[in-house]
Amino acid sequence: MSFHFSSEGRPLCAILSTTSAQEAAEILQDYLSRITGTFFDIYTGEGRIPSHLSIIRFIQTDAYSHTGFAYAITEDGLCFSGASSETFVYAVYDFLERIIGCRYYTSTAEYIPQNTNLSADFEPYSFIPLIDYREIYYKDFEDRVFARKHKAAQSKVHEGWGFWCHSFQFLLPSKDYFEEHPEYFALLNGKRHPAGEPCLSNPEVRRIMLENLRKFIDEKPECRYWSISQNDDNNYCQCEACKAIDDYDESPMGSVLNFVNYIADEVPDKVISTLSYWYTRKPPKHTRPHSNVHIMTCNIEAGRGLPIEADPACKESKEELEFWASISDHVSLWDYNIQFRNLVSPFPNLRTLAPNMQFFAKNKVKLLFSQCNREIGGEFSELRGYLLAKLAWDPYCNVEAHMEDFCKGYYKEASPYILEYIKCLHDAQDKFSKRLDIFGGPQDAKKTFLTQKLVQHYDKLFAMAKEAVSYDKELLLRTETAYLPVLYAAIVLQYGSRNKRLERINQFARIARATGLKMVEEWKITVDQFVTDALAEL
Repeated sequence: MSFHFSSEGRPLCAILSTTSAQEAAEILQDYLSRITGTFFDIYTGEGRIPSHLSIIRFIQTDAYSHTGFAYAITEDGLCFSGASSETFVYAVYDFLERIIGCRYYTSTAEYIPQNTNLSADFEPYSFIPLIDYREIYYKDFEDRVFARKHKAAQSKVHEGWGFWCHSFQFLLPSKDYFEEHPEYFALLNGKRHPAGEPCLSNPEVRRIMLENLRKFIDEKPECRYWSISQNDDNNYCQCEACKAIDDYDESPMGSVLNFVNYIADEVPDKVISTLSYWYTRKPPKHTRPHSNVHIMTCNIEAGRGLPIEADPACKESKEELEFWASISDHVSLWDYNIQFRNLVSPFPNLRTLAPNMQFFAKNKVKLLFSQCNREIGGEFSELRGYLLAKLAWDPYCNVEAHMEDFCKGYYKEASPYILEYIKCLHDAQDKFSKRLDIFGGPQDAKKTFLTQKLVQHYDKLFAMAKEAVSYDKELLLRTETAYLPVLYAAIVLQYGSRNKRLERINQFARIARATGLKMVEEWKITVDQFVTDALAEL
């Protein structure tokens, strides 16, 4: 069955909106107008729509959970179905991409097809994501509009969360309570410490922390997720009562989860998250999370060169996630996908993104925080962010097809050379199967995917890529941005003659300035410092 939107620039349909669908209706109106060159009216009552126009409808239903949606052509017109205003927005963006052919490459680059005679012919489509909450921690995803185009939460603000993590400090601030009630805080080596965690077995502490949480919830009633979690330290209480709980569970997670379950029972309409982190990494032997408790585990130790499930060196991370999945239907995950000490260095982990995401989904991960680069730019930040968003929505999507589609659309004529570079880089990593560490750098790959011979080959590929798009300044800058990691690695490894190294440093500095790149190591090393140090080593 076909649905016709326009003919020779004349509208053949109108949009019938509801209160909850108004934003989605306006987004659809905007894109259809830009595609066809005509204007599509939005109506709030069906009786006002001219009889010769077909109707685009929005139908509110819980049939696709609170995160899924559907769209189909029926006798009543083109129908979008979802549970909320947010799912209607997701449905519209998905329809424009899958059916109409729009692409959302970055927050500033997208593709909108042009067609004055627009029609669509497709089978009914519905989708309920396996992962309910998806946050991709890249700069682009701080843009709420762009994040929603990829059906992801707005990054950095942790959309939908009241507390994100390390929240004990807000629920029981030591500055407010320690002086009069030191017994509220951790007993360590026979003394109570203001910098310690709360004494979670103390009934009065529980009452106060619950009372304070209710106040925070009253301030943000719209937030569904609340992290009730340990502070970022190792100072947990070892009083007799807390220790008894921990001994019973053979882990300090015992007293934490016991407390978190208490909180969850008192606020049953909220999702309560807590961390499996640092001293709580070892799961409890007996205590189990209640139905509205999510355990947020992290895999910071895991290498990225092989899929986590298949890597013997990732045994601990694998088994930890599998354990939580075996005792809970709601697991949260803090995942890591870049090289944090060398943000611009080549990091060939693109082939492990899909098997890892499938492993997460198989083990009941419902909330995903994919930590990438908090700074501007970074190695393949545009492509990796795009792929992570696709996989978080559908872990079983054809990621290779998405990568090729992205490169062809974003890099245009340079794409064959960039795709070949990606292939060579990953083939070299796969050949040696050396650990790919998120805190590693170019020196670790000097004998694998960053040999001098391979870097010379990468240089040639990018020379051809740049030549292919030399006619367009924007495409050339995108291609040079993709080349920055090769320059960075060659500078760090001091490949080539003094003149060649100087040429690379100057080229790196120029491209970094043009793209707004500020940091080459998270928190620490700026581009200016890196360039200054590199020049000093000539």
